[in-house]
Amino acid sequence: MSLFPRNSIIYFLVCLCMIISSCTTVTPTKDPNVIYLKWNKSYEDDALERHKTGLTWALSFLGSNIALDSTLTGITHTKDIIRLDVTKVGFPEKAIPHLQSLNTVIQNSEEYQQKGTIDLGRYIALTIGSPNHYYKIVDVPLRLYDLQTAYTFDTLTAYINNSSISKIDREIQYSIQNESYQRAFISAERDTITGEVQEFETVEVMTNGLSRFALYDIDGNLKPDGDEDVTRAGKPAKCMWCHESGIQQLFRKQIDIENHMSSKDFLDSLKRYNRELRVYQDRVWQDSLLKKRNLHTEMEISYITFMEPSIEQLANEWQVSKRTVRKKVAHLKSHRHHEFGFLGDLYHRRDIDTLAPFQVLEVPKYIREVSTNENKVDYIE
Repeated sequence: MSLFPRNSIIYFLVCLCMIISSCTTVTPTKDPNVIYLKWNKSYEDDALERHKTGLTWALSFLGSNIALDSTLTGITHTKDIIRLDVTKVGFPEKAIPHLQSLNTVIQNSEEYQQKGTIDLGRYIALTIGSPNHYYKIVDVPLRLYDLQTAYTFDTLTAYINNSSISKIDREIQYSIQNESYQRAFISAERDTITGEVQEFETVEVMTNGLSRFALYDIDGNLKPDGDEDVTRAGKPAKCMWCHESGIQQLFRKQIDIENHMSSKDFLDSLKRYNRELRVYQDRVWQDSLLKKRNLHTEMEISYITFMEPSIEQLANEWQVSKRTVRKKVAHLKSHRHHEFGFLGDLYHRRDIDTLAPFQVLEVPKYIREVSTNENKVDYIE
């Protein structure tokens, strides 16, 4: 006689099949061009399509021309797993070896070896969120001098003495734009009293219509983040968050300085340039997901739900029950996101990864702000 009634066994088998069918698994690949990204649902209205949009924005900010060419086939998905082929999403040739190098490191991680995938948010954190990787992928000049000599700059500069970002003054140079609206802006952060330069922040508009960002020290050497005593600029990902798909304008009234462009003329020039840039973007972008410029938020939500995971996110990521997750994080304090309260109760990734049932690649402590572990997150040779 069976220990369980026949109906109970059938019910158990049906449930087991449902569980198995809901978990898509992938055999780990060693192809450096291909990486499998796992979308892990994080909140009630979360959906894979939103994160595919976020990935499109992330790749575009990394220099991909995926939004310019509707024939590219580098992103496909099966259930909750996205297959990304970095050679088929419109990256410049120089970017490919760096992306291959990162993919190889990811593929050798314990997480990837066990699951055949890496969390989509971790991938964005290791690209957009890691200045060491980001600079290499987008081919930012190692020296400020190289950037300066690549453009023809206007002889007249703007002076900002009431910035909403810099804690001191800023002197801004900008280049003469070319036919594809590529342009460079260099902000020298100057001490308000002495006028001495403390650091440099740069913005360059790429051929795909989005910008790449960099920070340089007083000697013109590339550095991962802004000096917190000088600026609130943080890291390149914070620049993306502010500038989105254009050049940010002035928000505060300035005191005009002799021998510099007036703040009104500078503001007018920025407005004119942004209008012209938008016309260019609308002409070259084939992907409607970029034409809806507010959708850049989907990229930010993709890395926020990873960096500040919910119980549901962790249960899906670790492939365990929510009850098991709650036990593991019981000693941690949860919080709500200041911008996206609908994400629910969240935890900090820096407290979470040591609790995972597998070893993972370390990510920066913060995506937008200065992180003390940037030197550890440098996996690209």
